[in-house]
Amino acid sequence: MQLIFKLGKTPLLSIAEIYSVMQSKNIQFSVINADNNILYINLDSNIYPDILMKILGGTTEIFTVEDIITRDNAKKVKNINKVNIDNEKTAYGQIVAKQDIKEFEKKEINKPYTQGKGGMLPSKLAKIMLNLGITKDTEAIYDPYMGTGTILMEALIQGYKVIGSDINTDSVKGTRKNLLWTSEEFGVENQSQLFLNDARSLPEQLLNRDENISIVTEPYLGSSWSKPVSKNVRNIKIINSIDKMIQSSIRSLTKILKNNQRLVIIIPSFKTKHDIIYLKARSMDYGNLRKISIIPENFLFESKKLGKLESFFYYREKAIVRREIFIFEKY
Repeated sequence: MQLIFKLGKTPLLSIAEIYSVMQSKNIQFSVINADNNILYINLDSNIYPDILMKILGGTTEIFTVEDIITRDNAKKVKNINKVNIDNEKTAYGQIVAKQDIKEFEKKEINKPYTQGKGGMLPSKLAKIMLNLGITKDTEAIYDPYMGTGTILMEALIQGYKVIGSDINTDSVKGTRKNLLWTSEEFGVENQSQLFLNDARSLPEQLLNRDENISIVTEPYLGSSWSKPVSKNVRNIKIINSIDKMIQSSIRSLTKILKNNQRLVIIIPSFKTKHDIIYLKARSMDYGNLRKISIIPENFLFESKKLGKLESFFYYREKAIVRREIFIFEKY
């Protein structure tokens, strides 16, 4: 069975998500081509693309392949679904699954508790991050900076136990409402435990638990800057504080993870007028945590061999605060 995945605006992040989901579900596949924002694969077994699409956040369409023709011939053929594979070939077949944009909007707009639009984690990104963090052994998802519970909502929909904490009392109360709403709206069991905690310290509620817990989180990214960050004393102090907070959090969270379980975390960078301020947290040594890319090293993308990928960026071109996603695995 051959499928083409039409990828979102961050194609490498979408490819990493597909690899992670396939691995967690024990689905064997091989890549035929990755070009023009598509991933063209051959599957060793049949799957239900519509179910796969419900899981994925970074794929816009899934397309079955009936045949491959030249792009010149494809121009002459009308009334068929076509996808350009590269500069010479076009595939035709059927669109078998499409991303449900309205579902993402529903989760963002209709949930009972929000904290305003500024800096809000998009549901689509929350789903992608969740899928990057799940392994075949994952039983529960923990978000130590849960905010409004966006990541936990996605995990609940996929049937996982969810654990969340935040330093903000309103977040704990509000996320509880959002998870109850998610349970009712999507018909899933509300297996959740929420509590007040500073992510820089080890939560007692997670000590000596038997589950394989994956940690997926976006920490506090700082104030909402409306223009490039100036390197004055105040701003540098704020950025250094965020840096130290994230470093402390990662060291603390490591103790919760069992071997081969993952921590997926966003580490921000900040755009100035002339350059980018990166945090030390992105290059620190965290002992028995290793960065993984999920995408195989020397993956061929747009006819170029990629090196080892240690992170993935997700941000708008003019964004002041830029999200960089890191996937850590305990060993």
